[in-house]
Amino acid sequence: MPVFSQRGARAVALVLAAFAAAALPAGCSGGGQHQVIGAGAACSSCHADEKAVFELAGVPDGVLESASQVIVETRSESVSVCVPLFLSEDGSRYVPEERERASAEDGRAELTLKDGLWALCVDEGASSRSVLVHVDSSRSDAATVEL
Repeated sequence: MPVFSQRGARAVALVLAAFAAAALPAGCSGGGQHQVIGAGAACSSCHADEKAVFELAGVPDGVLESASQVIVETRSESVSVCVPLFLSEDGSRYVPEERERASAEDGRAELTLKDGLWALCVDEGASSRSVLVHVDSSRSDAATVEL
């Protein structure tokens, strides 16, 4: 009976990870790593226009909850307020579609958002850093996000 060494098991894991990464188009690695696109813009830079987009029934796991006021602390000059276009049924992968951009002064942007699910992003060209925030105006606690 063959027995794998730890080195062999690591090699197999690396090969499987490479195949999994190759299955996702460049720029669509999930969790908001995709570049920010304009409202209504096609996302053809990394995949075909027929890419499936999913409607979610609820709020994905791990999403930050906030009242209408959200504070973003960042080194970036601006923060993109985006609608997440979900590429997976569980909400783990999405394309951020920009709706507005807010200036960050002295490392801080104060946003007032309507109820709903938002992706707050720092646009880095070919990718972005982002966080999903579920805004509920009936809440009293404002969220602080670091991007």
